[in-house]
Amino acid sequence: MSDLSPEKLQMLAKMIEGRIVEDSRFEVTIKGTVLGFPATLQAMKAGWPFGVTYTLETQVIDDPNQPVRQDALNMTISPRLTHGIMAFFARLLLFEPQGQHLQDKRMEKSFIFSFNNSMEAERFVKYPGVFDNLLQLEEYAKFSEMVIKAHAGLVLSQPQNFNNLDPDVYRETFKLLGEVGQILFEAF
Repeated sequence: MSDLSPEKLQMLAKMIEGRIVEDSRFEVTIKGTVLGFPATLQAMKAGWPFGVTYTLETQVIDDPNQPVRQDALNMTISPRLTHGIMAFFARLLLFEPQGQHLQDKRMEKSFIFSFNNSMEAERFVKYPGVFDNLLQLEEYAKFSEMVIKAHAGLVLSQPQNFNNLDPDVYRETFKLLGEVGQILFEAF
């Protein structure tokens, strides 16, 4: 039995100029647009222990004449759980992976990275506004993982269940994802 609120669904759909979509795989699916990009919020179940997933598609037009780049950026970002001296011990005891290295210590201090193309990854994290947006996403959304695919879009997983999802956090998360998506669309 679910305590899914139709009013909350409608309110959140309205925030992204969207609609509620019936999908047999998910109890919650809201589709809309953020800064002109198709956006989706999904949750397998509305209650605990299921989180929500935000998706922002930056590849809005398929160009069949454009070749598919095999080296296009594909990156996963997770927030670091420990900082300072505790980070050293967490890595030593294998509680937290070190991640792949970038040429940006402030990013590595805050996040764990995994990527397929180091040049593109470094270019992305050093792009103006990316660091601030990632920090704000971590602060507001408390995300557990963010996947970035240069020729597809962004997917952000948030451990907060839909029933307890704060509408302001939802709005701000999509706003920040839209800003990162704009960078991805224009520069990658």
